[in-house]
Amino acid sequence: MTDMKSIKEIRRANFARAIEEKCSGNQTDAAARLEYSTPSLVSRYATGKKDIGDRAARKMEEVFELPANWMDTDHENPGEVVVRRSDVPSWPFPSISESDIRALPPTKLTALEGAMALAIAQLNLGISVTPSGPPSGPKAPPAHKPGRLIDFDEVPDEFSFRIPGLDVAPWDGGKTTKQMEREAHNLRLSRIANVGHVPRAGYSANDQEFLAVPELDVRLAAGKLGIENYHETAIGQILLRRSFLESFRLPIERMKIVYADGDSMEPVIRNEGPMLFYEEKVTDPRLIDARTVYAINYGGKMIVKCIRRERDGTLLAKSLNPAYEPFPLEKDDGRDVCIVGRILWSPYDLRNGVDERLL
Repeated sequence: MTDMKSIKEIRRANFARAIEEKCSGNQTDAAARLEYSTPSLVSRYATGKKDIGDRAARKMEEVFELPANWMDTDHENPGEVVVRRSDVPSWPFPSISESDIRALPPTKLTALEGAMALAIAQLNLGISVTPSGPPSGPKAPPAHKPGRLIDFDEVPDEFSFRIPGLDVAPWDGGKTTKQMEREAHNLRLSRIANVGHVPRAGYSANDQEFLAVPELDVRLAAGKLGIENYHETAIGQILLRRSFLESFRLPIERMKIVYADGDSMEPVIRNEGPMLFYEEKVTDPRLIDARTVYAINYGGKMIVKCIRRERDGTLLAKSLNPAYEPFPLEKDDGRDVCIVGRILWSPYDLRNGVDERLL
């Protein structure tokens, strides 16, 4: 009987086969089609130095126009189970010794179980925790013998802090405060205007009134051009303090939360970091400020850059990371260029622009 392949081995072999059939074995072509910044990632996938995850496998199937789950199928041995038992660890916590856990006394195991139940409830993992039954009665303390050491973990708690009539604690199978508020829909935000807010003093951390800012499924490329397409889709809301938003002295309804993709604007904008985006189109080049961080629709690709205006009128997209060279924002290459807004916060406060020493 042949040894069954793991899902990692199957995906690696299928990826190498896809490169051979769809790209004539050219890894550079495969990297370009998959929108990878370097062909080395293709080589690492194909040689097994890097495992192909679920998201990467699905993207490969879409780009190479392969059937669904084609990357997960062993085409040499169809119908066989693709996962070996050796690929599934019997103990799910490699950093914790299984033997040490099993050697704990009953009282310690009970305490550990309660802590795990609390963590499961707080993380909302969807795992049901069976409530512990009511105590059968106070446990009689063991008879003390002179000279005998006392295990304080075994001594009964005669002064319990549990108050009769309260809900079951989360570690005993009850619900956390967050879960109860979500189910009861009784979460209310303060409507007291500008609590603790002093005019012309920025924003106040004591302000307890929050406003919902739309969170968009938009990634502004701060690295290689063309990483993400521009699809403005609201995926949620982020609550920010009213005084913080009002401190920009701009219409709050035009503010949105977006995310960066790349490191070309570091240290001001971190890769995958959140940004407060203000939608405001700039059509007059004379209004462009070299210290402002702009969001630019560059031929359907959203980028975030500073803009420098040359003497001849040329506009250059300027990165803050010196590893990236400026490039012209031109329209003669067929790309539409439109400044759609600017970044107000990244979490650097950018209302007054970027520090000139970084430009």
